[in-house]
Amino acid sequence: MEEMIRKLWPLVSPECCIYRVPETIALVNAKAYKPRLVSIGPFYHGLQKYQAMKEQKLHYLHAYLQRAKLSMAQCVEAVRILEGKARSSYAEPIKLSSYDFAKMLLVDACFIIELFLRSCLGEQENQDLVLKVPRLLYDLDHDLILLENQVPFFVLEEIYNLFHSISPSSFPTMLELTFAYFSGYNKLNRKPQPEFEIKHFTDLLRKFHIQLAPAPQFRRKRTENFKSLPRATELDVAGAMFETDSSPCWLDIWFVDNKKLKIPQLEIDDGLESLIRNLVAFEQCHCPKSEHYLGDYITFIKGLAKTPKDVDLLVRNGIIVNWLGDNEAVTNLLHSVCANIVTSTSMFYYSGLCEELIAYCKKPWNSYKATLKRDYFKTPWRTAATIAAVVLLLLTCMQTITSIMSIKK
Repeated sequence: MEEMIRKLWPLVSPECCIYRVPETIALVNAKAYKPRLVSIGPFYHGLQKYQAMKEQKLHYLHAYLQRAKLSMAQCVEAVRILEGKARSSYAEPIKLSSYDFAKMLLVDACFIIELFLRSCLGEQENQDLVLKVPRLLYDLDHDLILLENQVPFFVLEEIYNLFHSISPSSFPTMLELTFAYFSGYNKLNRKPQPEFEIKHFTDLLRKFHIQLAPAPQFRRKRTENFKSLPRATELDVAGAMFETDSSPCWLDIWFVDNKKLKIPQLEIDDGLESLIRNLVAFEQCHCPKSEHYLGDYITFIKGLAKTPKDVDLLVRNGIIVNWLGDNEAVTNLLHSVCANIVTSTSMFYYSGLCEELIAYCKKPWNSYKATLKRDYFKTPWRTAATIAAVVLLLLTCMQTITSIMSIKK
């Protein structure tokens, strides 16, 4: 029994950062978490479905070794040194021998490095199907961001540095190379500074979407008000206005002047679901509840867009760009992404904002003003007609009062 206990895989390792997506989350849409084209790392290693890319990966490995003027023995030795730390990066024991584990890391890491170099330098070979066929490249980009399809970033850096250390001024660093490849996700225009640390590509993309705002309404409170967040149409009836915010950070949502809800634009297409799902899954597995920023963000957006009518309102106001074409599809996607994720009632990022919106909807005068504006003062002609009607009513009342007074005399 003591021997069995000694052999147990440690429950938590300081290096642990790559996880299987929890079954309760993955069951909603398992395809969003699984690679389409290429297996990276141990979780899908050796599956028949991904054997078609094995030859291409070996071709990239050979090309990188030639480019870097490295021997296979040098690279294998570098990976073997990192084996213990690399194994500890995975949230479950990897049942591969030391040799097979090192070989897998080497092949996958060299494939990624060579892909990034060719993409960054604009290189392309006649035999390179990946960069020549748009659909293959689209599927590959999808696969590289998946939480379950990662190798630790320090492995990539170690293998790349064997090459980069020879001519550091001629080529970018591994971090710069990675930033260049994923530049389409870097809406915040973050810079690859030496102190910028990432665990893997999923972690990088999450950092690309997070920029914390120290506004008072974002201070967390012990509240469950996010569960009763008014829908977009309810806010509209109460007189709130919607406006797109120019901020590239999804988190920057503001209620300005107690009447205007400013939200950065969200483009919803086929690729967004997989991206959001994997970023949120990483948060759920790795980050403390106080840092579930993207999970809280998508929960807030789902609360606003509970029905197709809400989505339609947000689309008309430029908050949502609907590339799916169907407003009900957007509603279903948002509800599906939020299914079974854990949202902290005491640490919800938008608690203060939710309280402001709920309080705004509870004030009857806001609804009265909105009704007057919408029904009676929407256009100049309607405003003129309303004023004329009010004047006519007042004149009629004055005439009636005058007649009654003259009769009494």
